[in-house]
Amino acid sequence: MFHRSYPVANLHPAIYNPRKIDDAAFADLCRSIAQLGMVKPIIVAPDQTIVAGHQRLKALVATGATVSPVYLLDAISPTDEMRFNQLHNGTDLDTGDEHVRVPAYMGLGYVDVDAADVVGNMRAAGAPIRSEIAKLLIGHGPWGGIVASQSGVCLSGAQYALTCKVLGMPVRTYYVADSAAQTVRGLFQRPYGQFHYGHLKRETYIQTFAQPFLCRADSAGSDSEGVTSPTYEKHVLPNLQPGEHILDFGCGQGDYVKRLTKKGLPIWGMEFFRRSGSAIDTHAVHRMAEALFAHLREHGRFDVVMCDHVINSIDSDEAEAAVLTLLNAFCKPGGKIYFSGRRRDHYERALYATSHRGGMRAFEFMDQDGLSGILLHGRWFYQKFHTKTQITDLAKRYVLRTPAYQNHSASQFNLVGVKDFEHTAGDVEAALRFEFNLPWPDGRTVGLSDEAVAAWRAAVAKER
Repeated sequence: MFHRSYPVANLHPAIYNPRKIDDAAFADLCRSIAQLGMVKPIIVAPDQTIVAGHQRLKALVATGATVSPVYLLDAISPTDEMRFNQLHNGTDLDTGDEHVRVPAYMGLGYVDVDAADVVGNMRAAGAPIRSEIAKLLIGHGPWGGIVASQSGVCLSGAQYALTCKVLGMPVRTYYVADSAAQTVRGLFQRPYGQFHYGHLKRETYIQTFAQPFLCRADSAGSDSEGVTSPTYEKHVLPNLQPGEHILDFGCGQGDYVKRLTKKGLPIWGMEFFRRSGSAIDTHAVHRMAEALFAHLREHGRFDVVMCDHVINSIDSDEAEAAVLTLLNAFCKPGGKIYFSGRRRDHYERALYATSHRGGMRAFEFMDQDGLSGILLHGRWFYQKFHTKTQITDLAKRYVLRTPAYQNHSASQFNLVGVKDFEHTAGDVEAALRFEFNLPWPDGRTVGLSDEAVAAWRAAVAKER
């Protein structure tokens, strides 16, 4: 329910708020509120938690105000709280081709405009974000709003307006004087705060839900279920030489390892968060680790090391460094290394798509380093995205001095090369202790760091 003047003294911020704002931007925000008022409502949960609009409410209070326009939700899940927090800012991500207009209005302030009276380009860019806005509108009613001039030109919130029109919902419109239109456009073109996930909880094992099913056969024996791996199909398998041993580091559900083992290929997999149903299969993880250690002791390091999309599923810089260091460390000198991931530029462009199908979110709200976060099964789930320059620089530092970068597709990259340097033993052992002691639920850990270090030392000794 919308309240034009809701007391704010008892409202409190959500502990997860993933945005931060610098002093200069906050001062500008205070000035804009003093000049124009609160042009969009704060969204508040039934327990008085601020779901979206933290920075604007903070700025409003700094001006001395004690009441604010508020949309009070009836009930909300933790996942929807996070969606609101991100999308409330996303409703300002106008693409410029929406051409939204509402009826002219000679007054100022809030008016609910009937959906039938809204006109605009229904094929405008930004379809993925409209899809997400629609989910929250359907679940919680008309929670947002737009800003328009008295002559009816939408100045901010065009994506929200188009979504309301499709759903037949009223568009809460804050009218400002035509003379203020240029000022409003300038204010909303500036980002007030950046996404920041550094203060949020890490439960690394939740990354298990990033694992897709690959190349699984249906009941008739055909490969119609799941998807294939371009890294395997375009690089590893076509270039595999007889007798070469493969390590799939971060093999997920192990579908390719199982498939290729049945074909007689010497392949080993290692996955710290192998899932059985919704739980970590700790016994399977230990079996994979024991097989890996046995190979290192008996055969040494691997001819081929590959890693598919694991680089997207890290939740810290330390984890990123450890994974990449071990791709190098598990490969014998002169061996081949392949690793892949999803491209940051693809997800940055996806926001501007003119259509969107399916239930999956097609874009990410990233911080300045490319990390995004969503609530999944009540826990924070992170994904990290890299530009070509970022991932190439990381590869040169941790994996290969001369990596070859290729785009698998519009959304995926691959880096490949021949191992051409060694890390110090200290760096490798630190990475081994990090990875082979990763956390599991209920305070447990993988707990195999000493065994991993001993096996790696034995493998290196065989090469002398």
